[in-house]
Amino acid sequence: MAPRPGLHVLLLTYFFPPMGGAGVQRTVKFTRYLPEHGIVPTVVCADSRAYPSDDSLLEQIPPGTRVIRLGHTSLPARILSLQRRWRRSSSAGGESRRSDAATHAWRDRLLSAWGALQVPDDKASWARHARRAAATVIAQIPVDIVVSSSPPVSAHGTALRIAREADVPWVADFRDLWTGNPAYQGPAWRRSLDRRMERRWLSAADGLVTVSAPMKDALARVAGSAVPTTVIPNGYDEEDFTGIAPTPSEPGLFRIVHAGTFYGHQSPAPFLRGVQQWLDRAQSLGDQLRVRFIGSVGSRFDAALAGFERRHPGVLELHGYVDHAEALRQMVSADALLLVVGGGDASHGVVTGKIYEYLRAARPILLVGSARSEAARLVRDCEAGEVVEEERTDEIARILERWIVDGAAPRPDPTLTKQYERRLLTGRLADFLYSVHERYQSRS
Repeated sequence: MAPRPGLHVLLLTYFFPPMGGAGVQRTVKFTRYLPEHGIVPTVVCADSRAYPSDDSLLEQIPPGTRVIRLGHTSLPARILSLQRRWRRSSSAGGESRRSDAATHAWRDRLLSAWGALQVPDDKASWARHARRAAATVIAQIPVDIVVSSSPPVSAHGTALRIAREADVPWVADFRDLWTGNPAYQGPAWRRSLDRRMERRWLSAADGLVTVSAPMKDALARVAGSAVPTTVIPNGYDEEDFTGIAPTPSEPGLFRIVHAGTFYGHQSPAPFLRGVQQWLDRAQSLGDQLRVRFIGSVGSRFDAALAGFERRHPGVLELHGYVDHAEALRQMVSADALLLVVGGGDASHGVVTGKIYEYLRAARPILLVGSARSEAARLVRDCEAGEVVEEERTDEIARILERWIVDGAAPRPDPTLTKQYERRLLTGRLADFLYSVHERYQSRS
């Protein structure tokens, strides 16, 4: 086989280090491993301290990679950041606060009304700046292909314009669906507008990438059969686990860890109801269980968490945001890992990125969500744990009984997860980018 000529990729992605959280992992790992396949990325991203920051992720970016960070903080991010600071200062000063219900009501009404007027989303102003920055890059160096990653979908609209102006192919990577996302909350008139825009953009793409087979099918139905579409799932990076040693547990203590934020339709409440149901029957066993939430749970669940804590003090542990290495340490130190999918069958194609690190951690996974979801299929295929529907709190209680009292928690086989290693998956992305580029060149 003749050697590949190499490609220069312009990557548009809002979330990128030093921003932290699950949203940056996919693009930073692609950036890290694409050069091994002769593909050199230049990244245009956002810079916002309103989101969690993890400076350790900067080490993942290959030396010499050009990264253009454009300052931007959307109104929702500013409101949430201000609210977090207000809550911290109120708590420290012992001040009384308005009820969470009232606070969330005014905030949600404001954000819903404002969000409905942002086209295509609240990152559109960043996308306009990204277009100008990309034009500067293209004027300086030849770009062979433009790749964009969403959310936010405004990255795709900008990438399409850039690619057409530069006469190069455009590949859109969907970490989540757009109008097909179960968390989509736009009013009817806005959904109609977005669907037309979505159909126009997807049918204009030279290639589409997404994270699961159901999401691929959903995109293909909109884009049409003429647009090459492939699945590159999220995964784990074996190098991230190097040197990560479990923290010893106290004798007789069973630790269940959830890592990450509860987004949209995801909620810890069904799981906590199952835990409460079990503890109400066996209160003496509360000393044997710790439920540890790593990351921002979300203030909308404060009342539920406080109610659980009053009923079963000491069981729940809230650790807040930690850097990626510490999150992995918490995973491998757990006796079991909690994964909440939520959204019922509407979320069947959603596969949260952390599930692959859960699988690599080789700890039993309790998935709360649709048994027909892609995430549930992964847990079953990798023999990694058990799946229970959200409304089956009685079954959650029974699983806890089996795992904690009977010692019957499953023991995942780590060899079944190796297909999801990030370096391997990036090789598949490289193959797809080369094929899209060759197809575009042959048509030119």
